[in-house]
Amino acid sequence: MQASGMQPPSVARPSSTIPLLAAVGAFALGWLGPLAFPFRLLTTIVHELGHGLAALLTGGAFVRFVVFPDGSGLAYTAGGIPWLIIPAGYLGTAFFGAVLIIVGRSPRASRIALGIIGAVLVLLTVRYALPSVFSVHILSGLLTLGAGLALGAVLLGVAWKATVPWALGLLNLLAFWIGLSALSDLRVLFQLSTSTGMTGMTDAHAMAQITFLPAAFWAILWVIIALAALGSAFWYTWIRPRTNP
Repeated sequence: MQASGMQPPSVARPSSTIPLLAAVGAFALGWLGPLAFPFRLLTTIVHELGHGLAALLTGGAFVRFVVFPDGSGLAYTAGGIPWLIIPAGYLGTAFFGAVLIIVGRSPRASRIALGIIGAVLVLLTVRYALPSVFSVHILSGLLTLGAGLALGAVLLGVAWKATVPWALGLLNLLAFWIGLSALSDLRVLFQLSTSTGMTGMTDAHAMAQITFLPAAFWAILWVIIALAALGSAFWYTWIRPRTNP
């Protein structure tokens, strides 16, 4: 028999309809070919900015970055701590996706996050992609500059004008897309790091050169860290029981 005025604990969960639809949309994007191209460019921009910001945070310089039409990219840095800068591309993308998953639980926070991401994307694109227009990568530099400014403008526009469901849906779509892309890119990295015919230089190979540990070791380690970050964010946001007193 319960005392008068006492309410039993209940499990409180946020509405998951919009995030669920966003998750399905993120999976579907992988099959939509050219329609997914802007999202692919966004993932690469986040990856390259991860390298550059890690360089700045470790006392180095971020010179510029460029994204190529095939979805690959390069970040040009100087100084800093290499063993933190090199993994910051893949892991930074995964951590960014994890943060967006957590933020995507709140409609108000989602709108604010879209505005912040859009503004930061525009500023960092102007600062660090514009120099690539005046480099040997002129055409790819123009692509990078145009993509960064256009994507930033879209995010700012949605944050300012869109209704709550649309803002929440876009934020969650980005969260799941970036998270899935981070894992997919790491899967490809592992395949490249274990390929005997590999002739190019990946981030895992760059880490192998400075640590004398095999590239496959770093690819596996980064996969584990990314899975832990994204899985923890998803569990914390959508699975963990919440009780109201």
